[in-house]
Amino acid sequence: MLSTHQEVSAGNGLVSMGDREFRTFRELVHEHTGIWLRDGKQTMLASRLSKPVRRLGLPGFEAYYAFLRTCPRNSPEFVEFINCVTTNKTSFFRENHHFDFLRNTLVPEVKAAALRNGPRRTRIWSAASSTGEEVYSIAITLLEALPSAWTIEVVGSDIDTGVLATAERAIYPANSLSSVDRALHRRYFLRGKDEMKGQVKVKPEVTRLVDLRRINLMDRQWPIEGPLDAIFFRNALIYFQQDVQDVFLRRMARLLKPGGYLFLGNSEHIPWLRDVLEPLNQTVYRLRSPGRVTDDRGIPA
Repeated sequence: MLSTHQEVSAGNGLVSMGDREFRTFRELVHEHTGIWLRDGKQTMLASRLSKPVRRLGLPGFEAYYAFLRTCPRNSPEFVEFINCVTTNKTSFFRENHHFDFLRNTLVPEVKAAALRNGPRRTRIWSAASSTGEEVYSIAITLLEALPSAWTIEVVGSDIDTGVLATAERAIYPANSLSSVDRALHRRYFLRGKDEMKGQVKVKPEVTRLVDLRRINLMDRQWPIEGPLDAIFFRNALIYFQQDVQDVFLRRMARLLKPGGYLFLGNSEHIPWLRDVLEPLNQTVYRLRSPGRVTDDRGIPA
């Protein structure tokens, strides 16, 4: 018999989640994604999972959990479950100082390397790319700063297939560009007309530079190879406990080229990784040269 915590609420159509159900689903989410849902997320989780519970005609969360345990990890139903629990918030040129760093620091460095007979190519990975605004902001920044003969590759990945589909369409509300320079509007976005009025579409010259992939960072193998000039992993660390953060970041560091960069969100700091990544400023980190360890001020330790 189901507990009253699992009964469908007639008032709002949501399924109520008890403490035991929350802990059970939290462990399932953590097992498959590395995400740790903190205490206090119970109402949020219940709200998001109520939709598949109702759609499947199940009596409550206990039945939904049992159903998920019968589903292969890559089945549509299990993928939808993962989509339900992920959080996605982004915007064009969010934390703009990182794009200034790309233009003013990274681009001159890759140009200098090319003058020393290196390839005229740059590769950057956005490892939690959400609905795509970040990858297209990266691509636009590189298009603006590099000569046309250069090869630019921006890989965008996320575990959520829904947000990847949005990124693939590359269509956004026109007001999402409200803080973007007007000259960039004209060069890199098409403005919608008629039934598409009020929307913009990223131009093909930008989207062709972007390779979108579903990547679960918990997988043993990531479908991406180094060396990479930079990795953006911004505003995602808060969803993982430190042991999982450490595993992900050390794996990412191994994909960076010597002196490559890691970008984190403004509130994210990783002081325990000073043996691998050298903090610069404004949550930009540089892969250390072998044997070079400094303190957080950049002074050799």
